[in-house]
Amino acid sequence: MPEKISKSYPIIQTQIKNNDLVQKKQLKIAMGASKLFIKKGYQQTSIREISKAVGLSIGNLYDYIRKKEDILYLVFNVFHSMWVNCLKEEGIFEIEDPLDQLEAALRKMFDLVNRHRDMILLMYTESKLLPKNFLKIILEKESGLVSCFEEILNKGIKKGIFKIEDPFLTANIIVYLLSIEPLRGWNLKRRYNIEKINEKMIDFIKHCLI
Repeated sequence: MPEKISKSYPIIQTQIKNNDLVQKKQLKIAMGASKLFIKKGYQQTSIREISKAVGLSIGNLYDYIRKKEDILYLVFNVFHSMWVNCLKEEGIFEIEDPLDQLEAALRKMFDLVNRHRDMILLMYTESKLLPKNFLKIILEKESGLVSCFEEILNKGIKKGIFKIEDPFLTANIIVYLLSIEPLRGWNLKRRYNIEKINEKMIDFIKHCLI
């Protein structure tokens, strides 16, 4: 997970004035809670279990959150921060050739998905439990990843490399396909290992574009 919660979106408001301390503690809470949510599910995990996992008393825990739903939001917020940040840190946006750029972005995203497949499953099953205001923020973050791929596709269209009419729709489909192994791996693994699934998906996406 990233070293800090993205400052591009509001964090949970607390009575503590030290913002750096708040972010540090909220990251600790998110990381500890995510393991419990993956193992037990959000609804089956108690505040007491979370406080024990992160090494904070229940009273101290509530210094950094207001209610249990805040923790689920923090978990999702931290996870979503990885996607675009990873593309930036790996220099994906500096690659000039759109096809090379797309393939590099796909490989990096599939690698992240493989390492955090349980978190992706958690997000698909538990996102409905987020309050509407938090869900809106998370969906905006996912839209940010879609925009990254749309930008790559538009560049490829301008250079005559990608033969598609709707880059926005295509970018949405690509982002959805990134999660195919966590969502459909139970069936795909009957024939392919994870590496083969990734290669086939990259080939499939590229074939649909050129």
